[in-house]
Amino acid sequence: MNEFLITLEDRPGAMAECCEAIGEAGINIIAGAGLASSSAMAAIVTDDADGTVAALKLLGVTFSMRSLHTAVLRHEPGSLGAFTRGLAENGINLQSIYIINTDGEEVEIGYSTE
Repeated sequence: MNEFLITLEDRPGAMAECCEAIGEAGINIIAGAGLASSSAMAAIVTDDADGTVAALKLLGVTFSMRSLHTAVLRHEPGSLGAFTRGLAENGINLQSIYIINTDGEEVEIGYSTE
């Protein structure tokens, strides 16, 4: 599984264009976030890395891709805190984290590290 960090123009419709291009390529976005401050960024996870690369190149946006690890946590208070504390205690720097799927008593997460 991979995440895509996409630099967007900070204007109405920039995120829509990116998501539409990926969707029109038949690719499902399974997690993501968008943020803007001095610049606009989207971070997404899809079900087709090669297809996402092709769609983003065709769109002409600047992006990078990095590998995600996955873990399944209990769906209860404190699980994410305990997981991230465990990473920290082992000297692992967390770069990103996504909720991928919530299924009853379990939550699948994706995360990247340095």
